[in-house]
Parts: sequence; structure tokens; C-alpha cells
Amino acid sequence: MLKTGASVLAATAIGAIAWKYKKLQEEHEELQTKHEGLVSMAAGLVVQLAESTAENESLKSENDYLKSATGASKTLKSYDC
Repeated sequence: MLKTGASVLAATAIGAIAWKYKKLQEEHEELQTKHEGLVSMAAGLVVQLAESTAENESLKSENDYLKSATGASKTLKSYDC
């Protein structure tokens, strides 16, 4: 009787461990998918930041030119009738 009880207990423990392992594996896969999504989103944000920085630099250059004597002169001449 003791041997049977130990066998049942061992089988139950093995079943519980297998179930827990499967659950952990599913959670791991879910987290891996979320991680990949976040990495992709971060890459997209880096690209947007680079594009915004380039546009900002371009606008700064244009602004500096328009403030310069040459740029201001050309701008004013364009309004001459």
C-alpha cells in the first residue's frame, strides 16, 4: 500500500511539474513575441528620430541662410515689383 501511494504521489508530482513547465514555456513564448514587437517599435522610433533630426538640421541651415546678408538680400529682392 505504501508503494502504491508513493507511486501515485510521484506520478502526480511529475504531472504537476510537466503542466507547470508547459505553462512557463507558453509564457516565455508570449514574452518573446512582446519583446520582438518592442524591439521593432524601438527601431521605428530610432528611424523617426533620425529623420526628424535631419529635417531639423535642414531647417536650421535654411534659417541661418535667410538670416545671412545674402539670404536676406535675395528674399527682399524677391518682393520687389
